[in-house]
Amino acid sequence: MTATFSIHVHADGSKKAYEIFGQEHLGKKTPIVLVNGMSMLRGEWQKLSNALSQYRPVLVFDHRGMGDSTFSTKGGEKVTLEMMARDLLDLVIALDWRKVAICGYSMGGAIAQQLLFLPFHPSNPTALPFEVSHVLLTATLCEPQQDTSFAKRFQSIPPPPEGRKRTFEEKRELARPTTAATFDPEWVAANPDRFNYWLDRMAVGGSNASSREFQANVPKDTKIMVIHGKLDEVLPYSASRVILERMPWAKDVEVGDKPGQIPSLDFGHQWFEYFDIEAWTNVFELFLNEPPAQSSNLARL
Repeated sequence: MTATFSIHVHADGSKKAYEIFGQEHLGKKTPIVLVNGMSMLRGEWQKLSNALSQYRPVLVFDHRGMGDSTFSTKGGEKVTLEMMARDLLDLVIALDWRKVAICGYSMGGAIAQQLLFLPFHPSNPTALPFEVSHVLLTATLCEPQQDTSFAKRFQSIPPPPEGRKRTFEEKRELARPTTAATFDPEWVAANPDRFNYWLDRMAVGGSNASSREFQANVPKDTKIMVIHGKLDEVLPYSASRVILERMPWAKDVEVGDKPGQIPSLDFGHQWFEYFDIEAWTNVFELFLNEPPAQSSNLARL
């Protein structure tokens, strides 16, 4: 499958590189947006995007400052989950799509949630001028991890003394093992400057204020599926249980041997590299063809 390489220029001069596969389905089937993980480039979706584009349009893109996408003309901006969610909002608006489905992988799942939270932002609420009908949250999380058994693998320094906030350098060192686990050792050795950039970004993080309240406001007619393997060594399986607790109308991917089910939950962080790609295509298509419970304008204020 081929797609035309395109560039969208945001108001701040940053450039968003994107491709749309399955363009023959535009206007006939709801497009799905594949939102990258932290170090991922749009081409890494190829196996899944090619399979899904047989049935619907598939949008892939590079995050700000990654791949063929650039930072703003001014440069030096602090890239946050909210900024990346607003970049996605701007791109979908530019494409003039009125309805989309979203699959967020790893950090991309957090970005997808931030997009849904934008109408409820405490200081800059922003309506979504399109419907988000279905969301797949894959190998992701909805809050900082509290799973102590998992955290021990990534703990490098003890908690700060009571009453003292952790310094940026301490946060950076805590983030180091987790960040390193997202890349392979050869890449880290060959790209020390880029690794330090991501390390700084992990240490700074984004705002988690009132995330529980935001999740409660997500329209209940937005269908949500959770995909998370029990062998995930980057984000623990327990993170997916928190998502289901916070958004109880969401559902797990089913395990079984029928179309729309997967053989087991024995897979790692890079979930779409496990099993036959047809199994994942069936999961997506059966889920995306489920109609929303009802029409709602809540996400658009």
